[in-house]
Amino acid sequence: MPQVGFPRISFHHSAHQLAAAIAAASIIFGLFGVAGLRNLSLSPLPVVYGWEFWRPFTALLVAPGPMEVVFSALIVYSIGGTLESSLGKKRFLTLALGIPLVGSVITVLVGVAFPSLCGYMLYFGASSIVTTVWILYGIRADFSGQQLNFWGIPVTGRNFALLGVGFVVLQGVFSSFFQVLPELTSAGLCYAYMFRGQTSNPFRSIEMAYYNWKLKRLKAKRGLHVVPPPRQHRRSNDDDIQIH
Repeated sequence: MPQVGFPRISFHHSAHQLAAAIAAASIIFGLFGVAGLRNLSLSPLPVVYGWEFWRPFTALLVAPGPMEVVFSALIVYSIGGTLESSLGKKRFLTLALGIPLVGSVITVLVGVAFPSLCGYMLYFGASSIVTTVWILYGIRADFSGQQLNFWGIPVTGRNFALLGVGFVVLQGVFSSFFQVLPELTSAGLCYAYMFRGQTSNPFRSIEMAYYNWKLKRLKAKRGLHVVPPPRQHRRSNDDDIQIH
């Protein structure tokens, strides 16, 4: 009788270890939260006025419910391993944990500025980690021209990243945008990091538009063919248009 094999779970990648850490921290928090660990979640005003500076760190790996725990661990495990192979272990961990941590600090500052709106809200960092990993994975795939799969539907990396933003926005629509402030901040930081140093220069844009116009006229007059630079190199401002 043939034996049915099950996929082997590996913890070779740091992303897999991070997924296991999220599951373990969330389960511990769920078991002992009522007994006094609730002060480990992130709440802006207690951090500042109660000197509870540990909250952004202790809340970083926690998901507040069973569904959040399962999906957070699965997404970080499945997507994070591929992203880590592309970025490297050190860079992956720096981004996957650093961006949500910065988002938590920004959330604390906003909570102090608007105490009546989100000063005493409780925040958990696992969803910010998921948002960060999801968006970085999509943008990275878009830069390389890779086609991704979303539940059997082929999507571009750019649309995959936008889906991650859309999930956060929908959650804010049905609850409160202050409630998803860490996730929104993390999403913005992901885009800012991945597109850093690519702010458009208006004079450069005008110059390139002028040369493109001249090339099109040259093509029409002499029957030349204008070949754009390859997709993976279009991020650089130094790419030259080739004529064949």
